[in-house]
Amino acid sequence: MELGEKIRLARQQAGLSQRQLCGEDITRNMLSLIENGGAKPSVKTLTILAERLGKPVSYFLDEDARDPEAVSGAFENLRKARQALTAGKDRYASQLLEDITAPELLREKLLLMAKIPGGDPEALCRELPSLDEELLLRAEGAFRQQNWNRCGVLLAAAEDWENPVWIRLAGRVQLAQGSYAEAAAHLLRVEDVWPKETARELEICYRELGDYKRAYEYACKQKK
Repeated sequence: MELGEKIRLARQQAGLSQRQLCGEDITRNMLSLIENGGAKPSVKTLTILAERLGKPVSYFLDEDARDPEAVSGAFENLRKARQALTAGKDRYASQLLEDITAPELLREKLLLMAKIPGGDPEALCRELPSLDEELLLRAEGAFRQQNWNRCGVLLAAAEDWENPVWIRLAGRVQLAQGSYAEAAAHLLRVEDVWPKETARELEICYRELGDYKRAYEYACKQKK
């Protein structure tokens, strides 16, 4: 069973809606992508989900990585490595980090390795997983606060501009700023993913653009 399927099944067994599971930390769009295999959660996100679902993180990992002792040991090594770096014990920290092989902990491992003198931060950065999940989450927060400029900057910093979440949020920002043609171009690309939501937004775009026929079409779609 894939990670997203495990999360969805655990959520359903817990009797939680996506909104209830997300809380204020995760967007519903991101959780939907995770559950449907369109995105992988970061360690932080997976930890939050596991806590709310009453499951250990190891429950959601791949079958060959679900040994609770191994997972617990990897997290313990990360904790010890942080303490070692703070105490100036760089060699010991390096040894601890080398023993961490779980891909789910790659980001935390590399960030700590970059702090060890004599390392190659540039090479380590090339191995770092994408920051897109966090950037999109922050962009969504900026959008809710109506901080369009910050939202745009965060979206521009993302790597994957083909991500449906990125495309729709970019369209919503352009809609809020009155760039209706650009907003419609983005929203049309994801209307199959969020049909009702984009129908409402596209109705506004075409009404403002004076295309009342298409505005009427999308108004009708909202009633289906």
